[in-house]
Amino acid sequence: MDHPKEISNKTWPDLINESVYTSDDIDIGDIYAINRDFIVVKRGFINIHYYYIPIIHVEGWDNNVLWLNISEDKVKTKYERNDIHPDPSRYYVKDHDMHNISFLSELKMIPSKITEPAYSFDIPVTTTTNTNNPVEVDMHEKLSSDFICDLCNKNNFNSKDELSNHIKTLH
Repeated sequence: MDHPKEISNKTWPDLINESVYTSDDIDIGDIYAINRDFIVVKRGFINIHYYYIPIIHVEGWDNNVLWLNISEDKVKTKYERNDIHPDPSRYYVKDHDMHNISFLSELKMIPSKITEPAYSFDIPVTTTTNTNNPVEVDMHEKLSSDFICDLCNKNNFNSKDELSNHIKTLH
């Protein structure tokens, strides 16, 4: 029997390493540190960006993602602080238990914003006549627009194999 996914009773420290999305549906990174006023979002592995986002801009946790009520552009222009690493004495950082988390605000729970797509990935199959014999043809093989090289826009391929060989040899 299927049960609807229940909202968990997570706390702010439980959200360390969880994804953060902006109001324009952009994944800006993962929660790296928190305190009563800010969440610090870390983006990247080599070229690391830190965003110090005031907690008032958190819309809530939907059991999958922490949502902000501001856009990616606002996050980047107002809250990016790449030269400041969160101080474990002022922030709760995973594996550093120096910061007192008892002063953190309550985590607001919101309904899920992620929905399952309402379409199917089934590929239709049709029949055509070739020398009076019905032959099943995959529609993807039939459409010439499927045989375009996205790197050079060449489109005179007769099959997926020709396109694959072109990409392997020239790109």
